[in-house]
This record gives sequence, structure tokens and C-alpha cells, in this order.
Amino acid sequence: MKSISKFFTLFWIIYFPVCIAFAFVVDFDLSDEILTMLLLLYAIIKHRYLVHDKKRATEIKTYIVIMVFYLLYSLVIQVTTMRGVILDFMQQLRPYAVFYLTWMLAPEFTRKQKKWIKLVVLASFFGYLLAFMFKPGLVTPYGGGESSALGQIALCSAMVYYLFSRQTKQNRNIAIFIMLLGLFSGKSKYFGECVVFIALVVFVKSKIKFTSVKTLVKFALLTSLVLFFTWTKFNIYYVEGFDEDAEERARPATYATGMKIMFHDYIPFGSGLGSFGTAAAAKEYSPLYFKYRLNDIWGLDPRNPMFLADAFYPTLAEYGIVGLLLFLIFWKRRLWESNKIPDLASYRMALMAILALALESTADTSYLSGKGMGYFMILAVCLNSGKRLPNKMMQG
Repeated sequence: MKSISKFFTLFWIIYFPVCIAFAFVVDFDLSDEILTMLLLLYAIIKHRYLVHDKKRATEIKTYIVIMVFYLLYSLVIQVTTMRGVILDFMQQLRPYAVFYLTWMLAPEFTRKQKKWIKLVVLASFFGYLLAFMFKPGLVTPYGGGESSALGQIALCSAMVYYLFSRQTKQNRNIAIFIMLLGLFSGKSKYFGECVVFIALVVFVKSKIKFTSVKTLVKFALLTSLVLFFTWTKFNIYYVEGFDEDAEERARPATYATGMKIMFHDYIPFGSGLGSFGTAAAAKEYSPLYFKYRLNDIWGLDPRNPMFLADAFYPTLAEYGIVGLLLFLIFWKRRLWESNKIPDLASYRMALMAILALALESTADTSYLSGKGMGYFMILAVCLNSGKRLPNKMMQG
């Protein structure tokens, strides 16, 4: 439907500069929440044109039931305040709401709309890059050195450019060049994302068979290459950081405590929403940080909780073993659906979106923030690519 693609064109044109590139400049915390709410309201208005697919409808209904259960569970066990639970509930809903709504609305962009989206995304990226290089204080609170936002807008720009351009060698190389410019971000995990992106667009010539020995060997080699480029930070945070004699560091401490919460102290449903590793846990300062003596670690203390929401994976402790299993099922389904994408370019970018979220989540909470919305939208668009999806009343 033309009106749906027009809406998403405008949505993306606003999203990329406001929620990723110039989020610090705009300094409006509710921008991503407002955009998500607008997307939901639009979907309600256009409910007659949602994709008619019983399996999709069943999955969405199941997700809603699960989240309502965790909301009630969190309010009953009362690990943190009601405000903390509600704040986290809203944040936890955002990435899945953006994915499911884009998935069900299934926008089909025209060539002109793709051109406009690429133009705005690239302008946002190069505008941020120039500001970061010459006057970083304009676009980053840290005043230079490193910028996760630069890496994220570079990756999204490269993905959008590659996905919305003709599949030629020149356009592929331009997308790779955009990725390489993102190395100015200085973030070690971005080196890994560069390796993965180049491997996907250059070496993946057909669908990947995840069960084959050949694929597993290639995956092991790719993982080794990613670790080679990111070893310094990986070693600090995930090897030496767990040594008993090492100086206490915020991120390793949250990982270790998160595992204890999930696998030992709060079996099987976790510690509940707003209790650990999230922005809501920082705002309300969850009592768990006193319970596990994390309040004395710099960056996790009540006066300076700047590293309290520093990685996504520890937040899974809020959902426990059951939540972890549901999380893995969700992503297993996305991988399975990706393998059915007929268009190779969309297939590559669907895998890139999944792997980007996996890599980002080790040392960032973009998964739950506005910055991660781009990956979920790109994934949804890719999953719909090349398929005949009638925009009729959703049933089931």
C-alpha cells in the first residue's frame, strides 16, 4: 500500500538523524518513545492492511501474553519500585514493537523513496563524521576519542545503502567504504562488525547451511578473526575482568552477577523488570546492587550509575532461565525465516542485522534503546523482501 511506504519513508527520514546521528544534539530522551508510539498508532489506523499471516499473529499474541506475565510477576515479587517496573516494561517493549509492527505493515519502498532514505541516512552519517573529527563536543558527550553512535550510524548507513541500491560491484564497494569510515569511532567491537559485514557482502554467495561442518569451520574462522581485531577490549572485560585478583570493573561484575541471579538466586523467572542492568534500574537504583555489593564499584554506585546499563546480555537476568530460553527461541525463528528470503542482498543484510545486535549487546544496551531500532526495522524489511504478502485484515 502506497500510504504505508510513504509513512515509513518519513519515519526513517526522521529516525536516523534524530535517534542515532544527532541524539546528543537533539537531547530529547523521549524521541524514540514518541516515534514508537506513532508507529503503533499508525498500525492501529491501518489494521485492515496488516499482513494476513496466522503464524505471525500467533507469535505476536504470545509475546504480549509473556510480557503481561512478566509485568505482573515483577509487581508481585517487588524487587524494585513500581515506577522502576513500569519504566523498564515500556523500554523492553520498544524493540519488539518496532520489529513486529514493521514486519506486519510490510512497507514496499519505491525507487524514489529508497533514494530519499539513502540521501538522509548518508547526510546524517557524513554530518556526524565531520563534526566528530573536527568538533566532537557537538555530537558526543565524551568530547572525542570514541563514539559508539558513529559506529552505529556508519553500519546502518552501509546496510541501507547496500540494501536500497542496485546490486553492482561498485555499490558493494561504496557500502564497504562507508563501513570502513566508521572505524573512526574507535570502538573495538566495530572492528568485528566491519569484518562480519565485509565477509557477508563479499564471500556469501548463497544461503548458509548452519548445520554443515564446512559452515561451522568458516564460522569458527570468522569468530577468530573478530576476536583478533577486538582482543584488547575483549580480554579486559571478559577474561582478566573475571580474575579474582583483578581490579573490580563494572561490566565483568554485572555479567557475573547477572549469571548468579539467573541460574541460582531467582529461578526460573528472574529478578523481574527494572531490577538489573537497565536504565530503569539505574534511575530507581535497584536494591539488587546493594544485595550483591555492587554499590561500591565505580560506575555502579548510586551517585554515579553511568555503567549500570552498560551491556544488554546481563539484563536477561530479569527474565531468568525461562526468559533466556524464550529469547533464544525468538532469534532462532528469525534465523530460520532469514533462510527463506529469496533475495540474496536482503538475506545478507538480515544476517547482518542479527549479528550486529548480537555483537552490540556484549558491550552496549542499544538493543533496548532508540539506536537499536534501526537494526530491527532493517531486519523486518529484509524478512518481507521478495515475498507476496497480501495487506489484508490480520486474522488468527
